[in-house]
Amino acid sequence: MDSNKRRIVAIALVAVLVVAATAVVVVSGMLKQEQFSSSVTDAAGKYVALDKRPERIVSCSPAISEIVCALGLGDKLVAVTDYDDYPAEAAKLVEDKHTIGGYYTPSFEKILEYEPDLVLVNSRTGPHQELAERLYDAKYTVVQLYPQENLEEVYKSIELVGKIAGKTDKADELISSMKASISDVGSKVKDLEKPNVMYVTYAEARFTSVYLTGSGTAVDEIIALSGGKNAFVDLEGWVAPSDEEFKIRAKSIDCMVITSMYSGSDVDDMNAYFQDDDLWKESPAVKNNTIFYLQGQGENIFNRQSV
Repeated sequence: MDSNKRRIVAIALVAVLVVAATAVVVVSGMLKQEQFSSSVTDAAGKYVALDKRPERIVSCSPAISEIVCALGLGDKLVAVTDYDDYPAEAAKLVEDKHTIGGYYTPSFEKILEYEPDLVLVNSRTGPHQELAERLYDAKYTVVQLYPQENLEEVYKSIELVGKIAGKTDKADELISSMKASISDVGSKVKDLEKPNVMYVTYAEARFTSVYLTGSGTAVDEIIALSGGKNAFVDLEGWVAPSDEEFKIRAKSIDCMVITSMYSGSDVDDMNAYFQDDDLWKESPAVKNNTIFYLQGQGENIFNRQSV
C-alpha cells in the first residue's frame, strides 16, 4: 500500500473513532436523562413518582416558591401566586403576569394553561386540597407540602421538593445550614434574660382587631429560639385576644413585633396611640421604645415559614 492510500485509511479510521466517541457521549447523555426517577410520599400521604426531571413547576404559595428557588430550581418555575415578591425569579414571574391567582384563590384553569409537569401546594389548606383533587383527576402531578406551621415542617417541605426534583443533596445542605444558623443564635442568647415578646401579625387603627401568635406556631418557636418568651404562649395558634387579656399582660410585655403591611395604620399614629393609652403606656415595650414594625421582606421573613 503506497503512502497516499495509507494516509486515506488513517484519516478514515480517525473519522470512525470520532463518530463512535461522539455517539457514546450522546447515547450516554440520553441514558442518564432516561434513568432519572424520583418518588416521595407527600404531606397528604400520597405516593408521587416522576420518571423525568420536572421542567415546568407551578408554585401555589410564596413560601413554596422561596423553597423552589433556594434549591436552584428558580428557572423551572413557570407560574406563581399574585403575591410572590421574593426572590427575583418569582417576582419576575409576577411582573410578567405569569400567575395563577392568590394563595387562597388558585385558579385550576390558569394552572392548566402553563402545562406543568409538577404542581406544588400546601396540605391542610382547604383551597389547595380542593385544587389538588381536581389536578389528580386531570392526571397532573401534584406534591402536597407541609403547611410550615413549625420549623420541622419547613425542613420536611424542603426535603420533599428536593427529592421529587432531584435536588436531594442541595436540600440536605440547605437544611443543615438553617439548623447551624439557628444553633449559632441559640448559643449566643442562652445565658441572656428572656424578654416577654408579643408578635402581632395584624392590627387595625388604634390597635383594634388585633391578631397575634400564641403557642404551636413557627413564630412562637422562633421567639423561643431567639431567646424570648411568647407573652401569649398559654393561648394556642393565631388568636385575637380580648381586651381583658390585654389588660392582664400589657404591663409585662417587654417587646412588641408588629407587622404593618396590612395594618391600615401609620406607624407614627400607632406609636402615639400606645403612648397616650392608659393601658399601653405602662407597658415596658412602650416605655423603652422596644416596638418593632416589620414591612415588606422583614414581614415576609416571619410570616412566610420558608428558607
